[in-house]
Amino acid sequence: MKEIRYRWRGAAFCLALSLMAAGCSMTDDVECPPDGGDTPGMSDAFIQLSFGMADAQGTRANPDGGETGDDLETGQDAENKVSNAVAFLFDGNVTVNGEAITPVTPVYFKSVTGPTEAGGTGIDAVWETAPVQTTVENGDYNVIVVANPGDNRWWEQAENQTLGAVRDHIQQEAWTKTNGDYTNFLMSSADEPTEKLTINNNSENEPAKVTVNVERMAARVDYFADNEYTCEDPRYNDATVKITGATIVNRLTAGSYLLKRVADDVNGTNLEYLGDETATNTVAPNYVLDPWTELKTQQNLTGTPFPVNEQNVAAAGLYDAETYIPTRSDNPEDWAGYCKAGVDATEDNYLRVGYALENTTGKLETSLNYNTGIVFKAQFHPVGVNGYTDGQTFFTYNGVIYPTLTDMMGQLNGQENFSTYVEAIAALTSWDELKKFAASITNDPTGYRTYLEDYADTHSAEAFNTTDELKWEYYLSYELGVFENSQDGPEINQNGVETRAVLYKSSGEKLRTYYNGQCYYVWWLRHSNDGDDEKNGVMEYAVVRNNIYKVNVKSIYSLGGDIPDNQQLDAQVYVNKWSMLDRETLPM
Repeated sequence: MKEIRYRWRGAAFCLALSLMAAGCSMTDDVECPPDGGDTPGMSDAFIQLSFGMADAQGTRANPDGGETGDDLETGQDAENKVSNAVAFLFDGNVTVNGEAITPVTPVYFKSVTGPTEAGGTGIDAVWETAPVQTTVENGDYNVIVVANPGDNRWWEQAENQTLGAVRDHIQQEAWTKTNGDYTNFLMSSADEPTEKLTINNNSENEPAKVTVNVERMAARVDYFADNEYTCEDPRYNDATVKITGATIVNRLTAGSYLLKRVADDVNGTNLEYLGDETATNTVAPNYVLDPWTELKTQQNLTGTPFPVNEQNVAAAGLYDAETYIPTRSDNPEDWAGYCKAGVDATEDNYLRVGYALENTTGKLETSLNYNTGIVFKAQFHPVGVNGYTDGQTFFTYNGVIYPTLTDMMGQLNGQENFSTYVEAIAALTSWDELKKFAASITNDPTGYRTYLEDYADTHSAEAFNTTDELKWEYYLSYELGVFENSQDGPEINQNGVETRAVLYKSSGEKLRTYYNGQCYYVWWLRHSNDGDDEKNGVMEYAVVRNNIYKVNVKSIYSLGGDIPDNQQLDAQVYVNKWSMLDRETLPM
């Protein structure tokens, strides 16, 4: 998982929050709270949220540790849209890292309109909620904001109306996916307001205001690939490779903390909510923690040590089951379906693969069991393989390409036509002769020789009969699930047999099945580069919220795996932070 080059960039959202004191009036957004006008120190206030695009931030590269980034990445339309929001108000003398028992007052906003004209410093356009009334005491407030919080209004429960409950809330849904379209991206506070929200019977004309930065809980994965790559492996001279799709693997789905948290180590030493990722000589010294970072150890790969939704699950229970590498499907047809063509993401021709939640591990626990990656599907075009038609299924044994299993068995056993050679079985007269014939098949990764020998042993008490079950075509079809079509090439997974799994096992893991000529490459996403290829560093392989991991495939050396395994490629990665979309292109 080393020998990889990366870069990254950074920026964040900006959200402006204003409160206006006024008399209670019914709105569609929220029911009026009890009238506090006659209560000393209480104020009936209308609250209004405003969202806009932040200014560019600093730079980093290759990818260095730290909070800021190499450049801005403009979000796509759906990634920027805010439909509703909830604000949590709490004592202005308490920071977000204050006592967990600190009470919070949630205020929900049902709808958002806009954009309006340019706002203040750092705001290119403003999107506003309808004003919502609430009753709070006059005074100074700190604020946490969540945009697009989802339908589960967990904050309405009394036990969740504390600062600790908000900080520790685990959100499983950070976007909505419908028929391949992504919407409703959850965003939460990125840092604390620079000024307190002061409420002191403010008039509607002089509302109390505060500015809050927010960031998406999701991370996005994009890739760029040339139209075609020339294979550099001398075993496949002049072969070319074209990437046709991709999918995220080991995508954590169990949930993410509502608020980002950083610490000196995975145990949470010097834990800081809404803290920054720091850097020492461009190397990350601190961790971003997801709810299970500390528990992701090699020892915890057995048993069910991970608490999710009030029950304990195995490591696989943290991730998307379909594409979790340790328990991945052995069927190449499945992977052909998992890997979809990317969707246009930006003007620089990158394609979007999808989105992922935060996923981090300790530096000593980096492994294929926990870290998030991307699998590329590619069409392999071999050259000079006699009898092979481009785009058909082929097989490899010890790295050599064969157009059919029959062709492979003939070449490995010195028989020009293996099917004709096997027809000699029809002239045999005893089980002993069948065993001798089976022994003449000296090189047999398909398991056919063993099949014939076992058949003879099983039926030795019966009269000898050269049944169809002994024929090579029968074995191909019913034991290996292969039908060799002279026009379309081999068809696999016939008669309920998973061809690749059977062949892989029978050959001692040397025989591979390339469905429709497709192969796979795995790329493990890196968040910070320690510059040391001999060991893994802090946050080196990780996914962190509000970043876009842009994988640029530079070259491909050899034929990939028939399913995702250890075949990698040479790539460069940029890790960008999102910003809001310009007002000219914001969808309404």
